[in-house]
Amino acid sequence: MLSRRILLLSPKYYGIENVIGARLKSLDYEVDWIENKNFHFDYHVSKTNLRLLRRIYFLLFSPHIYHIKRAIKKLEGKSYDVLFSINAYSVSPYLFKKLKKRNQSFHSILYIWDSSSMYNWTSEIKLFDRVYTFDPDDAAKYNISYKPNFYVKQDDGLTSFFKNDLYFVGKFNLYRYLVIEQINDMAQKKDITLFIKLWPWYKTFYHNYFIYFFLKRIKASKELIVEYVSNYEAVEGIFNSDFVIKQSISFDDIQRHMLNSKVVLDLPYPKQKGYTHRLIDALAKGKKVITTNLQIKSEQFYNSDQIHLLDSVNPNIDFNWVKEDVSFPADEFILNLELSIWLKSILNE
Repeated sequence: MLSRRILLLSPKYYGIENVIGARLKSLDYEVDWIENKNFHFDYHVSKTNLRLLRRIYFLLFSPHIYHIKRAIKKLEGKSYDVLFSINAYSVSPYLFKKLKKRNQSFHSILYIWDSSSMYNWTSEIKLFDRVYTFDPDDAAKYNISYKPNFYVKQDDGLTSFFKNDLYFVGKFNLYRYLVIEQINDMAQKKDITLFIKLWPWYKTFYHNYFIYFFLKRIKASKELIVEYVSNYEAVEGIFNSDFVIKQSISFDDIQRHMLNSKVVLDLPYPKQKGYTHRLIDALAKGKKVITTNLQIKSEQFYNSDQIHLLDSVNPNIDFNWVKEDVSFPADEFILNLELSIWLKSILNE
């Protein structure tokens, strides 16, 4: 039996794109990968006051099409049976036109692991044969299939010992930083050991000292301005915090530090109802979890002994519970989200 050829279009995300590629090969696919690149000034961003200017920029310069042209050229005229795209940053009709020229019958699948409150891909959704989202609200809103995020089964060579009480690793934003600062103040009084790392977003062409200096001086309280100022300071290392780091942490280190922590803190973006990789991975590892995602209370796998809910405005944590050395058996629903099983269910439906 000949292997099926799949083009994986996915973002760079802690190196997890390499793990997905390896799992696809183990499922007998021939795999090529193109970065699903998150472009500067993307007009799909949901929360922006510059949408018209962003659209004009994409219309004039088409960075997503230029990126795909260069990537496909390196693939030496290969044809594919399946296009599997995670998110839709680089997706366009041009990509489908090029792939159909080589194989009219290829099948296309889109998985969205960001909420529509962050990115709006309604036009791109129409291009695919099947579409899944990790967000149950978006599934109902856009009439697409709901599929929770996957987790990667830990390396059997990793051993668990509790070095940290509370763990969080993720991208920097002011919302997360302010919640973590409150938690840190309380944790210091309770002798709680934290492993918390926030790494800033990449620089954009409007990442500029003079813009930052002006906005900092006027002390505007508008959310977008405050976010710009805080992100600039995070990228430039101005933040006086041990939590904010310059570079992201590798996937292997993320796995190791989570495994060696008693409790995993989960701070999804506000309005997001879908479950993060962090949360699914933590539950698969039998970890205790503290999350601001109240949606989880309605799930069949919800266990109030294992999962505590957090008010991000007034975070109140039971640190005696945090200190307890206890783990939980993973629910069957969570176990079926292991990456290989997850891929089979999406690709072979």
